[in-house]
Amino acid sequence: LVLWAMDDIALPPELIDGLDAYIPDLTLEKVEGATHWIVHERPEFVAQRLAAFLLSKR
Repeated sequence: LVLWAMDDIALPPELIDGLDAYIPDLTLEKVEGATHWIVHERPEFVAQRLAAFLLSKR
C-alpha cells in the first residue's frame, strides 16, 4: 500500500508515474491535502487505511 500525499514537496506526484514497474501488485491511494508528514497530519486516516489493506490480504 502506498498512500501518496499529493501536496508533498519532497516526493511530488510526478514521481508516481512508472512506480508500478518497481512494485508488483501496487496499491496506490492518492491523498489530497496531505504533505510529506501525512503520518503526523492524519494518523487516524493512515492507521485506518493500513489496517483495511492488511485485513484485505488475509
